[in-house]
Amino acid sequence: MSGSAASGPADPGRGQTLRRALGGRLTGGPRAMYLLLTLTALCTVGSSAVINDASRHQRIVLLLADTTAATRAVSALEWQALSADRPPPAVQVELRAGVQQLHELRRALTQVSGAPLPGHEAPQGLTSVLPLLDRYANVMTRQSALLDAAGPHTARTVSRVTVAPAVGALLTRIGEVRALQERAARRSLQAAVLLALLTALTALLTAALLTYRLQLSLQQARTLRAEAQQQLEREERDPLTGLWNRRGLARQFMLAQAAGPLSVAVLDLNRLKSINDLGGHGAGDAHLRRMAHALQAACEDRGTAARLGGDEFALLLPRHTPDQAQALLRSVASSLEHPEDTLPPFAHGAVQVTAVTSLDRVLTLADAAMYEHKEQQRLEASSGRSLGASVEEFTSRLEQLETPQGVLLEGLRIAREVLGFDGSAYLERRGETFVLSRLDGRVPEGTAAVTLGRVYRGGRGLTGQVIERSVTCWSNDYPAETHVMDIWVEAGLKSVLMVPVRYGGRLMGVISLLHFETWRVITPQARRLTEALASRLGHTFEQQVAVENVRHALQGGLMALGAALEERDLETAGHTERVVQLAERLGRRMGLTESALDALRHGASLHDIGKLTIPDAILLKPGPLNAPEWQVMQHHAARGYDIAQRLQGLMPGTLDVIRHHHERWDGAGYPDRLAGECIPLVARIFAVCDVYDALTHPRPYKPAWTHAEAVTEIRALGGTHFDPHVTQAFLRLMDQRAPQLSARR
Repeated sequence: MSGSAASGPADPGRGQTLRRALGGRLTGGPRAMYLLLTLTALCTVGSSAVINDASRHQRIVLLLADTTAATRAVSALEWQALSADRPPPAVQVELRAGVQQLHELRRALTQVSGAPLPGHEAPQGLTSVLPLLDRYANVMTRQSALLDAAGPHTARTVSRVTVAPAVGALLTRIGEVRALQERAARRSLQAAVLLALLTALTALLTAALLTYRLQLSLQQARTLRAEAQQQLEREERDPLTGLWNRRGLARQFMLAQAAGPLSVAVLDLNRLKSINDLGGHGAGDAHLRRMAHALQAACEDRGTAARLGGDEFALLLPRHTPDQAQALLRSVASSLEHPEDTLPPFAHGAVQVTAVTSLDRVLTLADAAMYEHKEQQRLEASSGRSLGASVEEFTSRLEQLETPQGVLLEGLRIAREVLGFDGSAYLERRGETFVLSRLDGRVPEGTAAVTLGRVYRGGRGLTGQVIERSVTCWSNDYPAETHVMDIWVEAGLKSVLMVPVRYGGRLMGVISLLHFETWRVITPQARRLTEALASRLGHTFEQQVAVENVRHALQGGLMALGAALEERDLETAGHTERVVQLAERLGRRMGLTESALDALRHGASLHDIGKLTIPDAILLKPGPLNAPEWQVMQHHAARGYDIAQRLQGLMPGTLDVIRHHHERWDGAGYPDRLAGECIPLVARIFAVCDVYDALTHPRPYKPAWTHAEAVTEIRALGGTHFDPHVTQAFLRLMDQRAPQLSARR
């Protein structure tokens, strides 16, 4: 199904709202935004100023270095001039040029020192260098003139007295100021780096904040758009199922028509009224939601599902022919069908739309086809089944359950499904109290651990009233009842129906149907159906008691007949009783049904009835039998089968034990030389038990073997004489009985 509505025309008001929201997010940020922007600007300006200051200090350092170099060059030229008797003209020219360079450096230093930054003092110590530089430059100017006029001898005297102190003072001061300026330059560069990092950090924070604010704005815009879309869909959606309503279907139909040919189907539910009658409107709503989910799953992206109202649904299926639409609807119906339903989940009709037309016309045509289909369903159902889940129909299902265990397991399951309850419970009578012995269905986790085994008595509360008065009790709102049980309230029990189970003239149990998910209406029909279930359970209990009485009487008679056979055969007293008990235990271990166990017990009691036809000379012979005698003895199994067939009421399994308990797994037995699984299972089970008892008890022709010797022999015969699977089961049974047998010996 197409799950989203087509977008409608643009809404100018909604667009303006989105734009205002976006602008508000970007420009109406918190103070942190403005603070970061201001800090970024200040850091940028400060970083630029500090960089300029560092550049100025660096320039001063370079000028001082140049001054030092020029001073040393002039001093060297002076020394060269003073060293000669007559200064060379070239040296004189260079000396005057050097002095001129000192004057130019002095002007450059004056310019640097005369333009400090706002808020900064003049460069440290630079003002003290300038007078010394002036003094030295002037001294060297006079010294140059003196060299030209008086010669080196007089100039040497002046140099020692005037030039040497001036150059020494100048170089010393330049070195000090240069060191100060280099430190100031380094500090300015470090400050510039820190300010650059701070600028980058604030810029990143500002960008991150702007990005975050933009994301918030976009998210708000998407939220507003989604809310507008949801509001539009709420107006065109069915609130119970989430499908399109009739208004939404009309718009989807217009869009689908424009896309090309399509089929339109109408569905009408068959059992909604009976479900409402049984479980109330809550159960009916749940059924409608299940139907909607099934339609959505079937359509997926291939079509559109809608609820027209009540129990009617519609499908729009683009590019589907009516046959394809019918096939899809049959698939949906099969997914919703339940074996116990008497009618399909819904009736349906479909028509194809190939030209532009109105939705009302198409729905009318599809309705007509749907009603024809519904009539056909009713005709088919009326041929042999009633409509809806009636008390008679429910009772007929229960009549097929013949044991109390079947009613408690299968009957309660049917009741939960038909009536729409989450769980079921059974209180079993034990003496004068009742114990919760069963808790089935969808019950909250952990509920069974705190409720199973709990003892109930007559008195207050719903359960106490059912036990004391033996009447049906129920509650649509259990937590609101007086004298509720905390464990059930904590488990979330909302509604409960409890019905007494009577047999033998007294209350013997209580059936309970439980609902946890939400509150549920306990309708009169639900009570009648549950009472029918309780009645059937009581009847099966009475029937079970009667059958047990007959079984015990029959088993007693057969045991007496087996004991009489022992007397004639001179077998050890108690052989029949022992093999009956051992065979029953082994049969239970191998999973035989109660009916098969009855046949096994009866066959064990009569297994040697055929020995009545064996002459005493052979039957009572104290030594080994010869070949002719052994051949006669082997006939007792077949003759016993013939005799037993004449006894009324013996089960086929009983006759199998009598005839085949001497057959062997490898086919070497008698009377029919059957092999493997062709030998009936009850005969294979009894054969092992019969041989074990014969080995462990004395006979006229042999002493009794020990338990260990007999077990070893049977293990060795597994797969040849005995069924290997039966042998393994017997050996496991013997392992469990070994301590008892040792203690008995």
